[in-house]
Amino acid sequence: MLDKITNANFPMDADGRVYHVSVKAGQVANRVVTVGDPARLHRFKRFLDAEPKPFEHTSARGYTTVTGRYKGVPMTLIAIGMGVSMVDFFVREVRAVVEGDLAIIRFGSCGSLDPSLPVGSIGVPEKALQISTNYAHWHGDAEGEAPPYLFSPPIPADADLQAALVSTLDNSVASSTCQVRSLALHASADCFYSSQGRIDRNFQDDNESLIDDLVKENPGCASLEMETAHLLHLSHLSPRIRAAACHMVFADRTGGAFIDPSVVEELEPRVGRACLDALAEWEVDHEHPERGAVWEL
Repeated sequence: MLDKITNANFPMDADGRVYHVSVKAGQVANRVVTVGDPARLHRFKRFLDAEPKPFEHTSARGYTTVTGRYKGVPMTLIAIGMGVSMVDFFVREVRAVVEGDLAIIRFGSCGSLDPSLPVGSIGVPEKALQISTNYAHWHGDAEGEAPPYLFSPPIPADADLQAALVSTLDNSVASSTCQVRSLALHASADCFYSSQGRIDRNFQDDNESLIDDLVKENPGCASLEMETAHLLHLSHLSPRIRAAACHMVFADRTGGAFIDPSVVEELEPRVGRACLDALAEWEVDHEHPERGAVWEL
């Protein structure tokens, strides 16, 4: 049974626990690494300090939050699932329960649109654009005339945080078999199938030329996933959030290759640790470390 909710505008329970992520003040640090898959989180949560014992909670909506310390620095890991709405719940609700500045790094997976960015590579985008389904193409007065998909202008990551992430990845992940690349442009889509150009003959998605159109209108767009552009967008709407992202290339969308599970198992802990290292070095203003005691309860 849900606890009593008193605010329909921004739902919280009587203890100040937010509705979807189900955390309250003191249970999330100012530095956050976010992933989609909880299994990815569990592969590198072991790098957190043993003491104080990390707080861990999985909400009814599927968010897994782990908060502790990394090299003595307060740190939170949150697995959020997939999609724009899950990013929106995560960023807004974490912002509501954390005082001071927030630094957020997303560690996700992506498809490559650049033949020189092979499966198993790590891309760190400087900017990301959003691909949105344009419902007017199928419905209403503009049916058939409006474009089926819309591309937003590029949205920049925090330049300093992005550079710090490139540096830590270069130091700990880059190898002869795993290149780390700073990417000028990345794209995020609102769906996995239609707005990423995957062909499904059961639906009239009108997306056969989507990838070609995307690259033609946005030269240099090298990769594609579902969450980063909205994270960067929200960071620009809230002046005390800084955000950056890195993506492991799971799929080669130009050649058709897909990553081997053994490569994922090898790389995920190394990339996760690089994200933690980048945040551990990050200076956060107006941090409230005295609240760290809450996660020991």
